[in-house]
Amino acid sequence: MSENGREKSVTNPSGGVPTEINLGPSTSMDLSWLPENERKALLIDYTKGMIDISKKAQELHVDAAILKKTLDDLSETTREVSDSGNAVTITHTQTTKVGRTEVVMGNTEQAQSGKLTKSQTGEKDWTPYYIFAGILALIIIAALMSG
Repeated sequence: MSENGREKSVTNPSGGVPTEINLGPSTSMDLSWLPENERKALLIDYTKGMIDISKKAQELHVDAAILKKTLDDLSETTREVSDSGNAVTITHTQTTKVGRTEVVMGNTEQAQSGKLTKSQTGEKDWTPYYIFAGILALIIIAALMSG
């Protein structure tokens, strides 16, 4: 936090431990009734919280910037392939701290439908497990009937 920002968020009339914290543009908290050591502890917690918020905001900004760059690259590639007369479908899924993003672009029917396949959405295909379980059940039933 800059010195100017700090002066605005913490009021310090006597040069000691501040007696007021500005929590926003129109909200402040009077700490003058607290002993000095408790005000110090509260200000330390407040500062740590502000640092955590700033860190989280930076992480989200980086994730958003990377997603924007990825989408720009994918859309440019899609446009180039489409302009050359070829059919193209590009899908991209990404999960970040911002959330999950699923993108389908291109000039094909699949792209125009906007639907991702199960594997593209990360959904597991349980069909082989069902087939194996069915075969195993048939073997067990046959063994019980013959025994």
